[in-house]
Amino acid sequence: MLELSHPMPTVPESPPPVATASFAPPEQPIRKGEAIVSQQTADATRGALDALSRLLVKPEPESDGTLEGLVREMLRPMLRDWLDSNLPVIVESIVAREIAKITNTGR
Repeated sequence: MLELSHPMPTVPESPPPVATASFAPPEQPIRKGEAIVSQQTADATRGALDALSRLLVKPEPESDGTLEGLVREMLRPMLRDWLDSNLPVIVESIVAREIAKITNTGR
């Protein structure tokens, strides 16, 4: 067991290995205003990004496209269900209380 009173053993740290990649200079230098990736690379990555975007939730056309709008649209059905279940009982109890106030104070 290591006690706090014992000195820490020193182990010489070696630097982490550096990953090496083979680099071949471009056949032609990239000119100013030219795309930084080739059309083939752009098409390959576009396909993967399109697949990812199909998995994401799309905002409704009438939505503002913000996170707040997305949350609002997701909560709307839950709020509707809660109101359908609880609003009649809440309204009935408030109306009954008001009727009781009116009938008790009117006497």
